[in-house]
This record gives sequence, C-alpha cells and structure tokens, in this order.
Amino acid sequence: MQIMTETAQQDKLPIAKGSTEQISSHVRDHDGSVSSNDKLARLVGKIDKSDISSIKQVVTKLVEIINDPDSGAKELKDVIDKDPPLSARLLKRANSAYYGYRRKIYAIQDAIVCVGFNTVRELAISQKVSEVFQDNSSYEGYSRPALWEHSFAVALCSKLTYTKEFRQPGENIYVAGLLHDLGIIAEDQFLQNEFRLALEESKRNRQNLPDTEKKTLGFNHSDIGREIADSWEFPYELVKAIGSHHDPEKAEGQSKRVILTLYISDYICQRNEIGYCDAPYKKDERLYYRCLKELGIKGMAMNLIVQDVQKEISDLKSAGWL
Repeated sequence: MQIMTETAQQDKLPIAKGSTEQISSHVRDHDGSVSSNDKLARLVGKIDKSDISSIKQVVTKLVEIINDPDSGAKELKDVIDKDPPLSARLLKRANSAYYGYRRKIYAIQDAIVCVGFNTVRELAISQKVSEVFQDNSSYEGYSRPALWEHSFAVALCSKLTYTKEFRQPGENIYVAGLLHDLGIIAEDQFLQNEFRLALEESKRNRQNLPDTEKKTLGFNHSDIGREIADSWEFPYELVKAIGSHHDPEKAEGQSKRVILTLYISDYICQRNEIGYCDAPYKKDERLYYRCLKELGIKGMAMNLIVQDVQKEISDLKSAGWL
C-alpha cells in the first residue's frame, strides 16, 4: 500500500470526552462483572482528575502551536510563561553547558531567540511530559525513569527519521513518541495490582507486556493512551499513532506514515534496550522490515539513526538532564 503524505489539518476522531463516565457505563460481562470497556472509560475519568492531567493544559497548547502554521514565538512564550516552574527549568537548561551559549539568558523570549523556536518548543514539551515520569520506585525491571528514557529515545528516533529520511520536521511524531507509553503510567498509578500482576506474568511467561495486559485487564496501554489522547483532543494522527504503536498493520490513510514511523522507532529502541522495554521477548523482525520497506527506509539507515539517539542520550545523562 502506498503511504500518503500528511496534510496540515487532520480530522478529529469522534469526541468521546465529556462522556467518559457514560461510555459503556451499563455494559456488563455475562457474569455481572464490569466490562473492560467500562473499566477503560472509568480509568480515563480518573486520569482527568489526577496529576497526569496536570500536563494536559500545557501539552495540548503546545500541540496546538505545532499544528497551527500561524503560531509563532509570541504564542509559545505566552504558554510557557503561564507555568513558572516550567519556565525556570527551561531557562536553566538553556543556560547549561549543554547548549554552550555564552550570554546569560534571563527570559523565555531570549531563550527562543538564542536557542531557537523549534528547540524551545520541543524542550517545553519534553520537560512538561517528564513530570509524570518522576517516581523512583521499581518493580520487575520496570520504573518510571527507565520508561521516560525509552519514551524520550523513541521520540528522538522518530523525529530523526522524519528529518533524515522524509525531510520533514516531524513535530507531531516527536510528541507521539514522548506520549506513546503514557498508558503505562496510568496503569502504574490507578491499576497498580493488575499492573504488577501483568509485569509478573510477562516476566514469568516470557510474554510481552501488551499481551499480558490484555489478559489481565482486557485492554493494554496502547488502548489507554489512545483514549487519553482523544479526550485531550489531540490531532487525529497523534491519537491513531499512540493507539496503534504495537499494531502497525492497522495503519491506513493519512496517518500511516506517523504510525509506521512510531512503530519502527519503538522497535529499534527496544532492540537496543534503551530504557524500559515492554516487548523484549517476541520481536517480529519480519513486520519491522515490512514497515521499513513501506516507508522506503533501509535497515542500515535506522541503525545509524539509533546510534545518534544513543549518543544524544549519553550526552544528556552526562550533562545531568536525563
């Protein structure tokens, strides 16, 4: 199938937010227990009232800026200025040796001018999203910092693939990479017993986490991520990519390139064991190469891209930013 080029404007999915408490609210399994659809809807309702939703306002505004060709430095500055802790972290980062800018940067406007609009925008998104990954507890090889490292790696790998292979900026794919495993954070926070059981079964049976999630919960973290992205009114291609990052064969239409790119980036970062890997056991190499072929990308090109990702992560760790 031919991959279609994305358009600037994407149609929205049918909006289900605002009715999350009603979605399948009366649907029960035959034994009288709550159905998986109802459980998923209730979970999304809890997320909207949790600290996970604390990133919603800033991230959704930044996504709007990305997808609005008329937005610029003023709109970016206005969003960041409304979040003082985020502003402080961005200024600290802009003044770090990592960027090596000689003149002291005192304001977000200066950072946008000196560091660059696109860089500050990406920094703002990554710094804000990283807030929900800050918990040092670990279980069965899983931890939020390790998941954040993986998520950041996938975002960077996806963006580099767009810039190097497609000659496109890849702003939306970067956001999709950062948020593709947000459903795991939701499980960790609100379904901890089931999540830990899934982690245990995954390790014991040498089965990938998405498969054990399906058996334990009736849905997996891709499903959760899709519902979160939809409730936050993200663009259609972002909702589809987050919800399909383990199922690229379902990709079609104008979202196909972003879905396949997210899949191959996730795959190669897991293959190179960057951060927490939720699918370490059964790797479908043939599917990976089919996706590469459809995208018109050589395997060697992805190997070089992931080397760049590993170097970037190593540099960020050395600088104390990851």
